[in-house]
Amino acid sequence: MYQELRECGDVCTRILAQNQAVIRELVARLKKRPPSIIVTCARGSSDHAASFAKTIFETKLGIMVVSYAPSMSTIFETKFRNMENALFIVISQSGKSPDLLASLRAAKASGALCVGIVNDTTSPVAALADFVLPMQAGTEKSVAATKSYIGGKS
Repeated sequence: MYQELRECGDVCTRILAQNQAVIRELVARLKKRPPSIIVTCARGSSDHAASFAKTIFETKLGIMVVSYAPSMSTIFETKFRNMENALFIVISQSGKSPDLLASLRAAKASGALCVGIVNDTTSPVAALADFVLPMQAGTEKSVAATKSYIGGKS
């Protein structure tokens, strides 16, 4: 874990260097059709990163952010109504969790603009999202998702 903590600065540097084009494209899209609400969908340390993002989005952009529990889509089979003015952000290290995928599918089907923040760019979440922001965390070996947590926040 110590080694992974030491790599966090490199993760942030890679995110800034390698994600510029997709960030520019996403920002241009959001300027054309600004969302009226941002919905985050994540679990564990990724959900903590989403909580951090909530503070930034609400204070800097003035857009309400809500956290959607992924289990609502799998356990309760919740279907969304009209999400055409929503930005739906999934944060996941693996991008493979069935509950996150079900939530992403439901949001996309209801018209939300969907962003996947993932460490594995070959994951199902990355394939389904409208925009993919790679965490650039590389392989994580410790149980704590140290680098992907920092990558998710960045």
